[in-house]
Amino acid sequence: MFIMRSLVPILLLASFGRLAAQEPSPVLEAGSRIRLTYPCELALGGSLESSGRACRSDGRLASLTGDTIEIEEGDSRSAHPLESLSRVEVSAGTRSHWLAGAAIGFVVGGTVAYVALSSGGSTSICDRSANQDAVSVGECIALATAVGGVPGFGLGALVGTFIRSERWQEVPLNRLRVSAGPAPGAGLRFIVSITH
Repeated sequence: MFIMRSLVPILLLASFGRLAAQEPSPVLEAGSRIRLTYPCELALGGSLESSGRACRSDGRLASLTGDTIEIEEGDSRSAHPLESLSRVEVSAGTRSHWLAGAAIGFVVGGTVAYVALSSGGSTSICDRSANQDAVSVGECIALATAVGGVPGFGLGALVGTFIRSERWQEVPLNRLRVSAGPAPGAGLRFIVSITH
């Protein structure tokens, strides 16, 4: 029963993480961080028909015309025909891995505590074959969860908070639309939108 009570908070946190991950589609505009996937042969000057392995480029969206997307990668720019792209993704920011870290910490901490409590020969708290006063397997698991699993959960969550990765959301190529509009200072600005 103690183990079930320990797992309930973990399951609730996992459910909350999934709900929080459901965000609206990000806005794709000039300056947005994007990632393109295309056949590697095109990067080497080959033809589209000879496509095999996929390559990726990521950078800032510089421009998008009716048939070409141009991105800035550091100090250079590269243009990619839309027909050659197999995938366009836009950055949805970064996320931490605290939940995965917490789960790993819980399992590792609980396992290490269980092994430590089961060893020690005649003084073992959990080994009934060596110590007749040892606790039952269920009590040993509960004790290992409290001694190792709960602290491991906290430590894993803390470590996972500092491990961050970029989240990418795919933009279907057939939903990209380019439009022009006035910009401040009597200029012209291009807007890339995603149709629904």
